[in-house]
Amino acid sequence: MKNNYLLLLAAAVLWAAPKTSVGQVAPALGAASSFAMFTAVGAFDNVGPSVIKGDIGTNAGAFSGFPLGVVMGSIHVADIVSTQAATDVQTAFSYMSTIPCVVPLAVYGGPVSNPQVLIPGSYCVGAATTLAGNLILDAQNNPNALFFLRVSGALTTAASSTVTLINGASAANVYWQVTGRVDLGQNSVFRGTLLVDGAINLIQGASLIGRGLSRGGAITIDTGTATLPSLVPTATSTFWLGSGTTDWFTAANWSDGVPTSLLDAVVPTGTSPYPLIASGSAAAKTLTIGSSASLTQSGGTLDVKGALDNSGTISATAGTVTLSGTTAQAIGGGGSTQFWGLAITNTAGATQTGAVSIHGVLALTNGGLSTGGRPLMLLSDPAGTALVDNAGGTVSGAVTVQRYIAPTANPGLGYRHYSAPVSNTTVADLATAGFSPEVSQASTYNASATPSTTTPFPTVFAYDQTRVTLTNNMGAFDKGFVVPASLTTPLGVGQGYAVNIGASQVVDFVGTLTTGDQVLNLSRNSSASTNGTDAGWQLLGNPYPAPLDYSLVALADRSNLDAAIYVYASASQYGGTYRSYANGVGNPVLPVAQGFFARVSTGQTSGTLTFRNSQRLTALNNTTFQRTTTDTRPLVQLELRGTTGAADALYAYAETGATPGFDAQYDALKLPNTTGLNLASVASTSEALAIDGRPAFTTATVLPLTVGVPAAGTYTLTGVALNNLPATLDAFLTDAATGQLVNLRTQPDYTFSVTATQAAALLTGRFTLSFGARSVLATATALTAAEITLYPNPAHNAFTVLVPAVAGATQLHAELLNSLGQVVRRQDAALLAAGARLAVDAAGLAAGVYALRLQVGATTLAKRVVIQ
Repeated sequence: MKNNYLLLLAAAVLWAAPKTSVGQVAPALGAASSFAMFTAVGAFDNVGPSVIKGDIGTNAGAFSGFPLGVVMGSIHVADIVSTQAATDVQTAFSYMSTIPCVVPLAVYGGPVSNPQVLIPGSYCVGAATTLAGNLILDAQNNPNALFFLRVSGALTTAASSTVTLINGASAANVYWQVTGRVDLGQNSVFRGTLLVDGAINLIQGASLIGRGLSRGGAITIDTGTATLPSLVPTATSTFWLGSGTTDWFTAANWSDGVPTSLLDAVVPTGTSPYPLIASGSAAAKTLTIGSSASLTQSGGTLDVKGALDNSGTISATAGTVTLSGTTAQAIGGGGSTQFWGLAITNTAGATQTGAVSIHGVLALTNGGLSTGGRPLMLLSDPAGTALVDNAGGTVSGAVTVQRYIAPTANPGLGYRHYSAPVSNTTVADLATAGFSPEVSQASTYNASATPSTTTPFPTVFAYDQTRVTLTNNMGAFDKGFVVPASLTTPLGVGQGYAVNIGASQVVDFVGTLTTGDQVLNLSRNSSASTNGTDAGWQLLGNPYPAPLDYSLVALADRSNLDAAIYVYASASQYGGTYRSYANGVGNPVLPVAQGFFARVSTGQTSGTLTFRNSQRLTALNNTTFQRTTTDTRPLVQLELRGTTGAADALYAYAETGATPGFDAQYDALKLPNTTGLNLASVASTSEALAIDGRPAFTTATVLPLTVGVPAAGTYTLTGVALNNLPATLDAFLTDAATGQLVNLRTQPDYTFSVTATQAAALLTGRFTLSFGARSVLATATALTAAEITLYPNPAHNAFTVLVPAVAGATQLHAELLNSLGQVVRRQDAALLAAGARLAVDAAGLAAGVYALRLQVGATTLAKRVVIQ
């Protein structure tokens, strides 16, 4: 083949060349305009990790090499797009033949100096040509200047040769027509759109900025690059290359360095391994994820200033994406977009352009989010439940809020207490893949004298405390449960619902997210009613898509209400336990969609409860205690448990203002657990308490306990916490049935047995919690009392106690305690070398079971005494 040298044209001739003829326009590329490399008829093959930024394909020929090569665009092989592109390439090639050759490029046989410069115009070479050195195209500061270059034959570029654009010249305005093969040499850089009547070959390292379009030849690429003019990386964009690692912060993984707030980030299709943000602070001006591409986040932050357009997959197990632009931002796209945390700090807000889901915190810090009619989902699963922080904005549009049921305490069916975190939703919204709400017999159940016989039995209940005066066969408290009228009955904001549903189900509430103040007006039957003690109960619910801390509910926000709340935890299909909170004692956290009981106080006929955003938690939380300061109040926490299953807790604490009776602002009543396991103290006003506030703990403080168990067997009482007790006091558990006295500081666990007869009713009078002087009882242990003789037993008016000698002890102190733990007799005697004999006067004492507590030196012993 005869070689001519395009760059050997005399400079004087080139500078004198006239511009393109008036009215000359660029060829219309049509469907071919999106292709970086395309052949109408021919094979398409790639060797090595080539990168193509634009579409590629063939309309008639084999296709191979992608992947290994990377395509930041679409691949079209013999489809409707490639068929049209083939037609449009033919049309554009033919059009180039009509452009006048204003400047025939002379043929020279020897080299001249480089570089050579062309101004806008049309040029032609009449034979096969080699481009060597540097060809400069000068637009003379006209960004619309056109260059047309026609080669009648093959075109070859020498190794490391370049086509350079200056003074506003654009690769989009440079067009080459070649009637033979094109070979772009090793490491050469070529600019412009090639319309070729033959093969196109990119030799290793060759770069084409423009298009390579053939109407009849194969395309071969060997570790080269081709980039559409519109996708040329500039100082405003950088493309993920996937150079062997997933680290977002590795510069070699990007075409133009790690993205910044001034640099658009593009993760194209076919550039795996795709990026991962595990820690640190990442940023991007805009973020684009291509089809089948992905971004994963397991920590750290990603700050995006502009649009976030995802056509692939965004997934996260931790970390936060922040939208911090100054104009409204678009977020979403046609792909799968799942954030862990999403923060909006843009006052102009953001609008969804596709479905978005969030697993952690949606923080509307300083701007709002519009769903734009696209799905927005707050996820819930074993890893946690998402929440919304409305500190500086709101969500407009319908949202789906999920609530997962953990199977830890009860893996099967059971009553779970829900509340809707959205408005505009109904009973039907409680349905899941494995649960359908049953309320078809609502009218029958609600009016029946024997509602428990209703068939099919309802699975969804609200609560109406006015029903406690009904004459049906249920207990007064249970009478309050009422079935919603139909599946279309709205779920009230701030209302609770008992739902018999299986574990591991995910209820999803769809509606408008609740935010701002929510005021509930509540009522109570007359306290003079025969059911007055059971009146006033309300099944309420956390109304927000965020956990609520009830300790932040001020007294003024719960007018005429007791301080306590009660949260039910399912243990079996019909069994469960209540955890109580009152006055800073217990757990105040109400998770997302959590129902709970509260009560309008005795003596009141109405009350109000106001929920506020200020009561919400803004960090992920299930039921974790919220402790901002250390609680310095004396507190004893006792737990009752069987050999398996849940425990039941009793809290006794001391605070000035509390009394031994029931105090609505200090105590929590005992709601009976349906597991049958119940532990409570008894107030001086006879109420059973789950949280018992006393003015102080002294040696005169005695708390009678009631214990309920479901069946005969062995149970354990445990002193879980003994906080801030006075330095001179220890807490003691007395078992009047066995005569044992247990110092809970030195022996926190006490195990006892219950017969079937005893299990059939509450154990009252058997256990007491009291306090004794630590200085004397510091080493007290559980009593065996084997060496103590007491007779007669049962006794009438008196009994005798024989105590053997104890080394180092010289004094015997005895106290006789009744079933309420009150000391009714005290006596002292000298403990001699032969021991001590003590006659105890029991005259005038009521018949019953008593405990005789004996203090011998540093040891305390106890014996059980029955007085008839």
